[in-house]
Amino acid sequence: MIIRSDMELAAAKQLSTDLNCSPDSFFRPENTVTIPKNNEGRRLFTDEPPLFRAASMGMGTVIAAAGAVTPYAKLLAEQRCGAEIFEASAVSALNRELFTHGCCVGHLSQYYLPKTPFRSGARHEGYSLRVFEGAELCELYSCRGFSNALLYRNEGARRDILAVCAVNGRRIMGIAGASNDSPVMAQIGIDVLPEFRGMGVGAALVSACAAELLAAGYIPYYGTWSGNIISQRLAAKCGFFPAWCEMSSVKLPDIRKQ
Repeated sequence: MIIRSDMELAAAKQLSTDLNCSPDSFFRPENTVTIPKNNEGRRLFTDEPPLFRAASMGMGTVIAAAGAVTPYAKLLAEQRCGAEIFEASAVSALNRELFTHGCCVGHLSQYYLPKTPFRSGARHEGYSLRVFEGAELCELYSCRGFSNALLYRNEGARRDILAVCAVNGRRIMGIAGASNDSPVMAQIGIDVLPEFRGMGVGAALVSACAAELLAAGYIPYYGTWSGNIISQRLAAKCGFFPAWCEMSSVKLPDIRKQ
């Protein structure tokens, strides 16, 4: 089993809780199919595990599939090698299968982890950074337009736990926020107002947010998608490396209610 960093091993442990498997499954060449389970400590994106979920850290893919989707998941694991399950042709075929069960692929993301030791080259000049935690986060909830950075709630199982703001005078230029997706992992989201983009604000915010999370004992991670090249470059600039890809199903909307 080849592990590039302790961060990568920690991510494998988290994914094993999310997909109900062994952490070693992510470092084997063969694919693994499991049954979804509401394991304690899983990332709290939904109340119940999705019908279909898959993740790969570059070797074999782990698929957690429930009910009538299980036979197709096993066939997919047999016919496709590792990350090939995330190719467009495989995702398209999977979507057709999920559609017959009232679902579709709703999330297809790439996730990044900080290199260790964490050293970011991001710098900021001409503006200040301010950290918000706990009850202080409520001060930000009147500021709309930062939905990638904030959940706009600091209560409940999954909530905002920290935010870093770039401030020019009294004006907020951008926010990097973190949600407690699990007891050990916090996801960073970023929003920079259009007039302040291209100035290094995003990199400064994400780097500062990651440093704060590490100091608090969390493992920070950053998510984006294949078409968002700017976001991928931002992750690299902040000292993050690509660690895994993941997709999951969502229920189709009931068109009778629209």
